[in-house]
Amino acid sequence: MIPALALRSPIIDADALRRPIRNAVVGSLCLNLLSLATPLYMLVIYDRVMTSRSEATLITVTFATILMLVLLAVFDLFRNIVFARASATLYAELEARVYNGCRRWALAGGSARRVRPLEDLETVRSFLASPTPGALLDIVFVPVFLIVLFVIHSMLGTITAGLIGLIIVLALINKRAMARTTDSSIEHFRRACDYAEAHWRQVEASLAMGYAGRGEARAAEANRRAIIAQIQAASTTGSITSIIKGVRQGSQILIIAVAAFLALEGQVTMGAIIASSILFSRALAPVDQLVNAWRSLFQTRSAWKRLQELLGASTEGEKRMALAPPRGRLDLVEAIATAPGSTDMILRGVSFSLPAGEALGVIGPSGSGKSTLGKVLLGIWPAFRGSVRIDGADVAKLDHDHIGPHLGYLPQSVELLPGTIAENIRRLGPDDPCGVVEAAELAGAHELILSLPDGYDTVIGNRGFALSGGQLQRIGLARAFYGKPNFVLLDEPDADLDDAGERALARAICVLRARGATLVLVSHRSALLKLVDKLLVMNAGQAVNFGPLGALQSPGAAPKVRVVT
Repeated sequence: MIPALALRSPIIDADALRRPIRNAVVGSLCLNLLSLATPLYMLVIYDRVMTSRSEATLITVTFATILMLVLLAVFDLFRNIVFARASATLYAELEARVYNGCRRWALAGGSARRVRPLEDLETVRSFLASPTPGALLDIVFVPVFLIVLFVIHSMLGTITAGLIGLIIVLALINKRAMARTTDSSIEHFRRACDYAEAHWRQVEASLAMGYAGRGEARAAEANRRAIIAQIQAASTTGSITSIIKGVRQGSQILIIAVAAFLALEGQVTMGAIIASSILFSRALAPVDQLVNAWRSLFQTRSAWKRLQELLGASTEGEKRMALAPPRGRLDLVEAIATAPGSTDMILRGVSFSLPAGEALGVIGPSGSGKSTLGKVLLGIWPAFRGSVRIDGADVAKLDHDHIGPHLGYLPQSVELLPGTIAENIRRLGPDDPCGVVEAAELAGAHELILSLPDGYDTVIGNRGFALSGGQLQRIGLARAFYGKPNFVLLDEPDADLDDAGERALARAICVLRARGATLVLVSHRSALLKLVDKLLVMNAGQAVNFGPLGALQSPGAAPKVRVVT
């Protein structure tokens, strides 16, 4: 199923899986032909050895059969290894692109469980490494066993074909019933997980304000709805599955009975009774396996479909501009921006220019578009219309892996990755003790970090050391200052800072300006705004005032557009 889809899919190179699939087909052919060894051995034993009483024939036939069974085991191992390597190849081909897709999904405000595409990739990989793909190939070789049964007696072949056909019809009915319910039950369960995760992320606030119990009750209710959906799906398909099992067990008895009847009539030999039973079981084995794997097949199909949707529009392969380190000149012309996935305008035609090396303060009421402006300036959110350029280049088209080390950014809400403090400050880059300490000292965080249990090697995140809001803010500033960036954007950098932290931040701004770095500072603190060259006043997504700090109206003045040059 998935191998065939992969060969037709635009998201993966067909050559990467074509050879493994060809090897798997060859292995399946050898496996199914060697599976005839046991029934043929039974025929020879009962029809030749027992009548001739030849010990030499018994030894020869037994040795040959054991050799074929050894080969069967070898080819079975070979096919398992082929599928395991194919699953690893598929994972390796898609891993980087899926992570890139997760990044784009997160930037676009995707689901709370932003690692879901990674779960889908693992679902597909696990399926490909499971016995189910082998069963799909074995289905092709069922006619081989039917032909042998027809050779033994036409009635045995006809009855076997009819019973297999009946089981396949029941399986298809079961498939249709499951198709209507499985996707629904899975979606209910995922919604329940999303709600539960959202609840636990803000459990401190809900506990403090007394609604944690109600949040947990709502999460439990969502989970119960998912379980009810799954029970309904199981009850819909369970009766058909039970019928299939009953038909399967009855069919085995029927084949033995028919073979025994034919033996009594002298139309087949005694060895045909056992051989027919083995051949029937072997012919029906892949059908049984696929019936039991319907749910896995549906889950894998859905996961593959979601991966195709995620990666089909991937921009990973687009060539990005790799320019010299930016000097920091900013030019916006009628920039219009929306939140990813939304059509509501947040920025409404913002225009201004900032020479390299100058500092810009951005103020305005909550919801005026200040944080959105920062994301647009860094190319995190592309402008819907208009032009946003740094040193003349479109920021949305820059290679962030190349230009990112020369940019510093402190978001409004600081998050650090699990790991050491030094790793977070140096942005997961190679060891650079001098650069890390220099950035921490500039942010006024050096003494703070030294006071932690293991200093710069203190592990944070997961079960590591828990940092306060002010500590997070200072380490986030150190991360933004690391590498002496030429363009720094700080969104509410004074949030959660005490007086000492604010003084350290003011000194850092002076140092950045002395270095000639371009600085964009979103803040409401008048002490910090005194350090900038120009001021931009935002209101309702528009630039209502822009110009030199001393020449503007007070921030509380009427929001009339006035650009001072």
